[in-house]
Amino acid sequence: MLSRRALLCLTPALALQAPSARRLTTRMSAAPPYTLYDLPVSNNGARVRMLLYYKDVKDVEIVSPMELGGLRSEDYLKVNPQGKMPALSCRDENELVPESDTIARFLGGKFDAGGAFSPPAGSIEALKADRLCRHHDVYLAPIQGCLYKASPQGQAYGAFPTRDAALDEFQKQLKLIERYADETGPYLCGAAPSQADCALFPTLIFADTMLPKFDREFTVGPNTQKWFDMLKSTDPVGQRIYDEVHSALEGWAGKGRWDTIHGAGLRDTEETIFDKIVAGDIPSEKVYEDDLCLAFKDVAPCAPVHVLLIPKHRNDLSQLRKAQPEHVGLLGHLMSKVGAVAEAAGLDDYRVVVNDGAGAGQTVFHLHVHVIGGRELAWPPG
Repeated sequence: MLSRRALLCLTPALALQAPSARRLTTRMSAAPPYTLYDLPVSNNGARVRMLLYYKDVKDVEIVSPMELGGLRSEDYLKVNPQGKMPALSCRDENELVPESDTIARFLGGKFDAGGAFSPPAGSIEALKADRLCRHHDVYLAPIQGCLYKASPQGQAYGAFPTRDAALDEFQKQLKLIERYADETGPYLCGAAPSQADCALFPTLIFADTMLPKFDREFTVGPNTQKWFDMLKSTDPVGQRIYDEVHSALEGWAGKGRWDTIHGAGLRDTEETIFDKIVAGDIPSEKVYEDDLCLAFKDVAPCAPVHVLLIPKHRNDLSQLRKAQPEHVGLLGHLMSKVGAVAEAAGLDDYRVVVNDGAGAGQTVFHLHVHVIGGRELAWPPG
């Protein structure tokens, strides 16, 4: 039988289905009307927490999703069917609200109507904040998984086939924040904190902490850097959010989060002869090239036409056996270009071969595809 506590914490629609949720913040005699399900490590959740801290809101309790069994538990999926953080339960309105932007805007309107967190529609203040929030939600958040996911799940890199490509784009979009950052500050949109600060600051904590793990620099424009440093060092709410998120990320690192991620803990940096060909240090007879791959004629051909197709950045793929789920995009790209390589080489019929290991004839440990033709090829191969 559910306790009265559970009935107060959950919306009426779920009160008969989900267990009670204990408060993670200071206990009150009666449950607040709003429950935010979140963890310190979530940059999206921190977006909401930051607003709550600025406005010193007492009517929202913050509860770990683990109190309902975790993000994939049956009870939590009743709150947010996507199984993600944060989520907001609104007792009085009998509503469940997923998605950090929606939650932050609702709470901004609820506790700061007409203020910096909920300026009037059509005002320049709303335009400036919305522009930066949109930049975050469209160009940064969808690919932030490249910073910390060992292997992509779904579209972890968005439209980008490799982690490196997504990291390049992420760094580019960080720099573009400067275009919209207020020159006088101290906050992104001027004298007062807004939804823009809450959206971007936690994600920049992610970037500042994680990019160096891939030997990449956290680089933003001067106004953006000044704002970021101010929030970390002199703004009490910014300091609190930084401590929460950064401490949680340090916990990830302590548990080896990046140890098995290609380009971070796992690296194959030994230069190969193919790397020198890509760099132009060794000449080759090019057949085909695009942003991700290069095809050139083999200097020791086994047939009248023998072309090698290689990834320009092998991403630790010295051999096919080392392929991981995150390599799917790169491998797919290579195979999708075989036809273009064959056409450029004047081949109608050809054989595609990957030698994997010294015993199979592999001599250069940089993944490569042989495209062979120009004569009738027997089967089985020798």
